[in-house]
Amino acid sequence: MSLFLGPIHYMMFGKIKIAADRSRMIIDTFSAKHPAETAETVKAALPEGFITLEGVTLDQLIGDNPIHQFLQGLIDRIEVNEAALVTALLYRFPDDAEALLAKAFYNHGFHVGKQELANSPAAGGQELALFQNIIGKNYLEGMPCDSVSSYRRTNPEMLEVTHSECLHGPKWEAAGAPAHVMCRLLDQWVLGCAQAINPKFTLTRNASIVDSAQECRCSVALPAN
Repeated sequence: MSLFLGPIHYMMFGKIKIAADRSRMIIDTFSAKHPAETAETVKAALPEGFITLEGVTLDQLIGDNPIHQFLQGLIDRIEVNEAALVTALLYRFPDDAEALLAKAFYNHGFHVGKQELANSPAAGGQELALFQNIIGKNYLEGMPCDSVSSYRRTNPEMLEVTHSECLHGPKWEAAGAPAHVMCRLLDQWVLGCAQAINPKFTLTRNASIVDSAQECRCSVALPAN
């Protein structure tokens, strides 16, 4: 099966690995403050443990499975698991869970952004273009054939990101996760990526499907000169 793997499949597997690794950051963040309780909560929410793909290659993992179905199934498992973990932590730690989750998502996005920045330093005036490339390469939003994301430069300092459909929603629902919280957490991940490039980047949520809008739309911007 690996003979039929192409660059797009390896790109998708890279996005999937990043999404899977985010659960590690969530668990580490909570464990630092609530070690015993976090271990109990994770065990109850994810009896088989969170999915880790560290050190695993796509060729090893896919075996004789059909490529598209295998990758889609992996996306579904990881996103449902993450939503189940978030939901369990929200219930277990009602006083500080959302703040800790926001910290974990932001820090993970920041880490991903810094890794990418080390490989592709931002040239003067090119920071929005670099941000778009980093998000396009690392943000998991379904399969390439879904084509739900678009980008538009509204002015030299602002990039508008639009999603015509929320592909995460059915996985959040399957896990019983609060959609508004999950949406805010993913915004924190995106903001972390942006501020890894330039700490002056801001993110504004302009519309959300979970609020009955026709599309999700946010703006990432630098202060006007």
